[in-house]
Amino acid sequence: MQMCKPSLFFIISLLMMLPLVSGCTEQQINPFGDDFSFTTLTGETKHLRDYRGTVVILDMWATWCSPCQLQMLELRKIYENYSRNDVEILSIDIDQRETVSQIQDFLSIFKDYEYELTWTFGIDDGTIWETYKVGNGGIPALCIFNREGVLSYSHEGLAVYNEISPGYPEDLTRLAPVLDTLI
Repeated sequence: MQMCKPSLFFIISLLMMLPLVSGCTEQQINPFGDDFSFTTLTGETKHLRDYRGTVVILDMWATWCSPCQLQMLELRKIYENYSRNDVEILSIDIDQRETVSQIQDFLSIFKDYEYELTWTFGIDDGTIWETYKVGNGGIPALCIFNREGVLSYSHEGLAVYNEISPGYPEDLTRLAPVLDTLI
């Protein structure tokens, strides 16, 4: 019986010491939400935190990406159907080889066809893509942040606003239900 007491004492002591040497196992949540910065096409530095109070769609794309062009049309539908008080779109070009001039030319093509894209466009220095890359790293990629700036949804590949247009695959993700739950 006496042999059991030191062993039991030793086991209890080890169990009590375990949290001190194992580190914290509970996930730490940033109460201030996520944050990142990017440069707009006019050279201004903006941050995700600048948009607190609205749901933010981070659209990661590049001018050479054909599905990204289709994604722009779907984002335009979102931009037209939600108030700026509710949803803001940040389309960030993740290809560091591309210039502001190339992006402006890309936007001009849409404008020539009367599909003006008027939300915020910017350039990534590599940190946004590294932090928020989705799935296998394909584009377009979307990250949706709630009003507090917490990442709430991410998607790799083309997604539609609500209705799937003829010729699009039937299994595309619809963004309206996601946005409606966050608003």
